[in-house]
Amino acid sequence: MTNLLKDGGAGDHAPSPLERRPFMIGWGLVAALHRQACAVLLLHRSNLGHEAAPNRRLMIEYMSQLQWLARDGEAAADSMNKHFQYSHGKLRKAVDEGGIFTYDDEVAAAADSVATASLPSSPTDTFNGTAHLLGSLGNGIQEVWISETQLSHSGIAAARAFFDDSASDVIHLFDAPRYGSAPNPAEASPFMAFMLLYFGIQAFNELMVDQPWTAELDRIGQMGGLA
Repeated sequence: MTNLLKDGGAGDHAPSPLERRPFMIGWGLVAALHRQACAVLLLHRSNLGHEAAPNRRLMIEYMSQLQWLARDGEAAADSMNKHFQYSHGKLRKAVDEGGIFTYDDEVAAAADSVATASLPSSPTDTFNGTAHLLGSLGNGIQEVWISETQLSHSGIAAARAFFDDSASDVIHLFDAPRYGSAPNPAEASPFMAFMLLYFGIQAFNELMVDQPWTAELDRIGQMGGLA
């Protein structure tokens, strides 16, 4: 799959300029998805699969947005633009109110142009919420994302892998995560990275003219037990 992204000639199969937005956004997402997959494998090889939870979680989000683009095309691109405007506005407001950082004039002008752009609302805007998007895709992906979220965010769910106080007379403190009788999520980390990258690239293939990677993806899917 790395070879497809590096040498697969995606740029030669871009849609016409008027229909190119989903393709361009999709390329950015699939390139980022690939780098996250590489990070997951690197952490796994260093016995840090537990610490790869934020990367796996982000991979789910990239993959789901690629599937959204493949499904809804321009409507998805419009909604993503709307969300970008909202998140960009939050950053500008935080900077202005915080009084610690400042924009230079050129950056401030660009930020203002994003904030004041007229972007119509769409029924697909609801899928800017990750839970709504994952719920629409089904196949248990939302449950996996919630599980990875628990390991990715600071809190008891993340902390409890490092201690055991189930006995009344003794406590056990660990410097590496332990899961007791529960399955170790890190063990499936490489396959999860492969699976999410595969389905993300498959979705991006649908954004290209003639879907040129179909045969190779079919071969990879069959070898990996996904097709």
